[in-house]
Amino acid sequence: MRKKRSLWWGTLTLTGAALASRGLGLIYRMLLARFLGSEGLGFFQMIFPFYIALVTLAIAGTPVAVSQLVAEEHVNRPLLVRRALTVVFVTSLPLIAFVIFGAKPLAMILYHDMRFVPLLVTLAPALIAVGISAVLRGYFVGVQRLRYPAVSQVAEQLSRVVILYTILNVFGQHAFSNAPLVAVALIPLGEGISLIILGLAYYRSLSGDSLLETKPVFVSQILRLSIPVTLSRLLGSLVGVIEAFLIPWRLEMAGMSTYNAVRYFGQLTGMALPLILFPTALSMALATNLIPIVAQAQSHQDQDSIRLALVESLNTTALFTIPVTIFLLAFGVRLDDLFFHAHIPSNLFYPLALGGFFLYFDITLAGALRGLGRTDLPMRNDLIASGIELALIWLFTMHLELAPHGIAVAIAIGFAVSPILNTLSIKHLTHISIPWFRILISPLMSTIPALMALTLWHLWSLPWHINPLIHLVVGMLLTLGTYGLSLTMTGRSLKTWI
Repeated sequence: MRKKRSLWWGTLTLTGAALASRGLGLIYRMLLARFLGSEGLGFFQMIFPFYIALVTLAIAGTPVAVSQLVAEEHVNRPLLVRRALTVVFVTSLPLIAFVIFGAKPLAMILYHDMRFVPLLVTLAPALIAVGISAVLRGYFVGVQRLRYPAVSQVAEQLSRVVILYTILNVFGQHAFSNAPLVAVALIPLGEGISLIILGLAYYRSLSGDSLLETKPVFVSQILRLSIPVTLSRLLGSLVGVIEAFLIPWRLEMAGMSTYNAVRYFGQLTGMALPLILFPTALSMALATNLIPIVAQAQSHQDQDSIRLALVESLNTTALFTIPVTIFLLAFGVRLDDLFFHAHIPSNLFYPLALGGFFLYFDITLAGALRGLGRTDLPMRNDLIASGIELALIWLFTMHLELAPHGIAVAIAIGFAVSPILNTLSIKHLTHISIPWFRILISPLMSTIPALMALTLWHLWSLPWHINPLIHLVVGMLLTLGTYGLSLTMTGRSLKTWI
């Protein structure tokens, strides 16, 4: 029961922090748009993907490795952190030197504009702060002291919002001649604030961990776990790059105009997918929290605890995934219209919403595999799923009438293949058969009254010409309330899992 409570509250802590950070991030983006203007925001948006790629290389998958290893009994935790920091220094310091000393050729090769040189130089020091913070964050996740990663994540984003808001209201929008440089400088500043919080918290925890120094830790152990995580994330970035040129090109080859092909890709990646991916905040928090719990049970060879953690994490995923999927199918197109003021075709959105159902489970299952020490298996399974997805995109874009719907279906199939492979991998490793019927039946049954309530609300409200936003909000609340009540009547309420 204590492990179940730890899994739940840890997940809620990380999810709350992620949602708060995303909310602050949205505010920050709005302030950036005011501060930078269209051209300045373009500069910032162009350099940010390069920064994300550098961060992936700098942290080298160490958070997952540290959280998995630190959960093992009798591990030398301070030594583990020092070894992980060694890995981070070895990866991040050369990257910093590469960016600083190679800023001019990088600016010309990547952007064909020398104005990016000071931006690259300013950005580079953030890598060392990100790397150290990643190690400390993995440590706190592993020892289940999740308030520190949560606070640091929110503080990092909040600091940027407060500083940028102050600049806009005290100095004004045009106070700085190089506004993009100021915006880029806020990145290492925010990372530094996060590092200070985590560093102070870690310093305070050292006295308690010194008693546990019995088991040596080697860099090879960290690399064995971290390298597949890094490759998996780089694979995701590579697939995104391939899709960015493959999808518009294949649509043009099928007969679509260049304008409409680019417009379709913008709708897909900039409007539809962000709404599908937003609920992954819960699954990612759950997977992060699941890694050390499974790792600790694995170190004791405790199959019952592994099964309990796995089933309860999937119960939690189902509890939210099923209503979220129903919600997106019912309201997703209208939400996209509301947020982006652009009509998203239903034949584009609905396959992605159904694919999202599998994606949310996939994140949890990948977390379980990483907790078992097999960080290579999610990477392998993602590679297979991505290969199938790209092949289907090529196949489904041979005819123009099929292409727009076919691309969405191909992506949804890719989302579905990976969790199937991860489930098979877990069964092969642990011989645990996941009781999918028991996990899914109660949430699925509870959606029936929710859909009935939504239908009745829609029929009742038709003659009243209610404001679309009010109609949407009331429908959402009515659907979620009916779902929660129905779930309670099945005996599988939220309280049952906490």
